[in-house]
Amino acid sequence: MVPHVISGNTISAFIGGDLKTIDSSHPNFDTIKRRLREGGDVGDDLFDLAAALRKQLLYEDDLIRVGFDGLTYNDEPLHNYLTLKIIDLLGRGQPATPWINFLKRLQLNPDVGIKNDLFEWLEKGEMPITPDGYFLAYKKVGEDYLSYHDGKTQNQVGSTIFLPRDQCDPDRFRTCSAGLHFCSWSYLPFYAGRSGHVLVLKINPADVVAFPPDHEAKGRACRYTIIDEVPEDEAKHAFPEPVYSTYYDEDDDQQPFFDGYNKSEPHVGVFSRLKAWTKRLLN
Repeated sequence: MVPHVISGNTISAFIGGDLKTIDSSHPNFDTIKRRLREGGDVGDDLFDLAAALRKQLLYEDDLIRVGFDGLTYNDEPLHNYLTLKIIDLLGRGQPATPWINFLKRLQLNPDVGIKNDLFEWLEKGEMPITPDGYFLAYKKVGEDYLSYHDGKTQNQVGSTIFLPRDQCDPDRFRTCSAGLHFCSWSYLPFYAGRSGHVLVLKINPADVVAFPPDHEAKGRACRYTIIDEVPEDEAKHAFPEPVYSTYYDEDDDQQPFFDGYNKSEPHVGVFSRLKAWTKRLLN
C-alpha cells in the first residue's frame, strides 16, 4: 500500500521514495484518489502533470480531436498556425466553435498552401470569421454594380456569385488575374479610388483560390455571397454581428468582451479592439 494522506482537495503520497503532492486541479486527481483508497497501483506517471496534460482531451467530435499534445483531423495530425490558435484557445477554457468550424471548411479546400496559410493571412488583413466558419471581406464594384475586373458580373446584395474553380487562377503571384476578387478594409483605398459601391462578402474558406502578396490584403475565390452594402467611410466598422476577430494577444485575457459595432457610434467597430480573437466580439 502506498503511504498517503488525502486532505480535502490535496493528496500527498510517497512514490518511489519521493513525496508527491497534488491538488484538485491536477487532471488525474480523481483517479489517484480512487486508486489510493482502493489500495491499487499508483505510479509516478499518474503524478506527472506534464504527461497528464499532454493526454488531456480538450475537444472531440466526429472529425476533430484536440489535446495539449496536438490536433488531428480525420485521425491525421495537423500542424499550422490555425491549429496552434485552437489548442491555445481551448487550453485557456475559451469556446472555439467558430475556429473549429472554420478549420473544417478550410480542410475541404484542395490547395495545401491555402489550408496552411489562409488563417494567418486573414489575421494580417483583419478579416474576421463568422460562427459558422466563414469569413467576411469587402469588394468594391462600379456605380452600376458591375465588377471592375470583368465589367459584366452583376453584384447585388443577397446574391451568390460563382465561377468554376478551374477558371480561376491559383497563382498567388499574379495579382490581377482570373477569379472573384475580395479584399480587406485596408485595401479599399487602392480599389478604384473613392468611386463605386462597397460590398460586404461572406466567403467559405474552401472556396478561396489565391491570396496574392500584393498589399497582403486581397484575394480570389470561386464563390462568395454578398450580404451587405456600406458607405466606404463606414466600412471599417460595418461587419454585421456576430463575428470573431482573428487576432489574439495574451495581454487581453483580462479584458472585457467588446460590445461591437453600433451604427449610432461609427467610431466603434470590429477592429477598434483587435487584440481579442479569443473573445466573442459581438453578441
